[in-house]
Amino acid sequence: MKPHFFLALACLLAAPALTADTLVKMDAQQIEHLDVRVAKPEVVDALPLAWAPARVVIPPDREFIVSAPQAGVISRIDVALGSSVVPGQVVAEMQSPDLLTLQRDLLNASTEYELARSKLNRDQKLLDEGVISRLRWQETRSAFDKAQANLRQAEQVLQASGMTAKDIEDLKRSRSISHTLALRTPIRGVLLERLATVGQRVSMLAPLFRIGNVDQLWLEIDMPQERLNEIRLKDRVELDSPRIRATIIEVSQNVRPDSQSALVRAIIDEHDDSVRAGQNINVQVMHASTDFICRVPLAAVFSEEGQQYVFVRTPEGFAVRPVKVAAVDGRKAIIHEGLTADDRVAVQGVAALKAAWTGLGGGDE
Repeated sequence: MKPHFFLALACLLAAPALTADTLVKMDAQQIEHLDVRVAKPEVVDALPLAWAPARVVIPPDREFIVSAPQAGVISRIDVALGSSVVPGQVVAEMQSPDLLTLQRDLLNASTEYELARSKLNRDQKLLDEGVISRLRWQETRSAFDKAQANLRQAEQVLQASGMTAKDIEDLKRSRSISHTLALRTPIRGVLLERLATVGQRVSMLAPLFRIGNVDQLWLEIDMPQERLNEIRLKDRVELDSPRIRATIIEVSQNVRPDSQSALVRAIIDEHDDSVRAGQNINVQVMHASTDFICRVPLAAVFSEEGQQYVFVRTPEGFAVRPVKVAAVDGRKAIIHEGLTADDRVAVQGVAALKAAWTGLGGGDE
């Protein structure tokens, strides 16, 4: 280090009293020699509360089960585990003898309906011409209504069995029955679990596939019971890698006996492909606050006689500003008193500034 540098540092000022609002006078050249860098505080809206383990889960109203509408045998599976699916996509096929009976019932009901409709049209003309009595027309109309109800019932039974409305119309038109049934997904999502294999015989309503919509995910956080009183609804949950921001929506009212922790549930604000259902991660719970809170590099804060300070840039140099640190977040200090959003804080060269302030600057060379 050059001698003239020590001379400049020694001339900054004599050892000041360690009081608030002390000013370390410096010009631009001296600041450059000391390699001091400044930055504005990063304004934040929450205080870090605690780190806790969490799981990424799918909300219960976004999970669906594809089940076997009829008893039969799985003949084909079209979608692999973890694949994306869209509404109406065929995920598997099964062969069901019971389906033949239901299709036959539909065709019989369709034939009876067409016959009843023809009779009703004929009797309507005869009634209009005065050939038949109104009582006979009412009997014909009653038979038509019954045939129509039977047809609608047969259609609904087939729809419940997995056939689409288009498939049913094609069946009535072609009158060709088949024992093959396509199983379709009701939503857009991801195949989370496969509960059936090809060749497996399944009973009616047996669960075959579990599908989840992952556009929205939750965090289930295991929070120690002694920290529960500090958590409020709408508090924040954060994690930088992968980057997650979530909002607390529920705090459980019961504590698990084995771990003495309670479940805190948060909804992830934005979908991120790096976050997947089933992941176990550590998250930081942040307590929301309406007070002014900011974050500065931990290196910007120093202690003297039990008080914490930062150097704030002024036109004459740097003001020694006492601050209160609410928490330490990694390499950042959370300041809740002593700074404003417009302050420029020394984040590099703090040791040299402190030496100038306390009158300890200088060296042997």
